[in-house]
Amino acid sequence: MNAFLPHPEVSTFMTSHLPDLFERYGMNFCIDGPQLEYFVYQKKTGLDISCSLTVNLDDDAGKINVMTFYPGLSLLPGSRYLSAVCFFIVMQHFANFHQIKRVCRICLHSKKAIFDSFYALLQDFNFHLQKSGEKDRVDVESFFRSSNIDTSMVIERALVDY
Repeated sequence: MNAFLPHPEVSTFMTSHLPDLFERYGMNFCIDGPQLEYFVYQKKTGLDISCSLTVNLDDDAGKINVMTFYPGLSLLPGSRYLSAVCFFIVMQHFANFHQIKRVCRICLHSKKAIFDSFYALLQDFNFHLQKSGEKDRVDVESFFRSSNIDTSMVIERALVDY
């Protein structure tokens, strides 16, 4: 199955930008206890560019917790929109890895400005504010259902303790 063919549940935006991400960058992950940590790297150099992409599953509560999401892509020239594509593919891979077939929630904590300029604009999700926290922090939620996209290009790598 070609991961870049349009799926009825996937926006045209996403299907048009998926090839851009994987043309220049690769992704891999490691299993760290109950969570998965994802890494974005430059194909040309093999060097990681992501700071922290960590996701875990609270199966009893029916939610995916995005613990950290700093892909580092927005810092690189010519990478506009690729953070959105990265988030999408991380969520799809995570759902495939855990064989999540039902609708569940994605929950995360963010700064209000990041919610407004990033999460609220993601067409393939319906992020909304759950509650405001201290200072400019907010709890954010979206309902999610896997689109059954091939995520085999996201390769497992060994967990390394630093």
